[in-house]
Amino acid sequence: MKKLLIAPLAAAALAVTGLVPSASGTATVKGDDMATVAATAKCKSLTALSTVHVRKSASTRSTSLRLWYKGTKGCDIKGVDGGSYKNTCGIDSYHYWRKVNYRGTVGYVPNVCVKYS
Repeated sequence: MKKLLIAPLAAAALAVTGLVPSASGTATVKGDDMATVAATAKCKSLTALSTVHVRKSASTRSTSLRLWYKGTKGCDIKGVDGGSYKNTCGIDSYHYWRKVNYRGTVGYVPNVCVKYS
């Protein structure tokens, strides 16, 4: 009985994460997510300098996906030029962002709010 319940749950979990089972039984990644998965696999550790919003795109007007709490670590994926931000983490005005993976959430944070650790 337990085996019958595990397979559908595993398939649902893979679908939610963007992975789909292949004919060989291994998971494959769909489309543009491959670069993100590869970058996260070789994680460059970042530490948040203050609590910041992880955003859907590199803009302060973008939807906040979650909070990244001060002093906790995440993974750097790449730097991007994006919308400007003002009075953020002690910087008057800047426009550079980091694409990050923080506890499974991939999004963007102001570059000045994180440091390599």
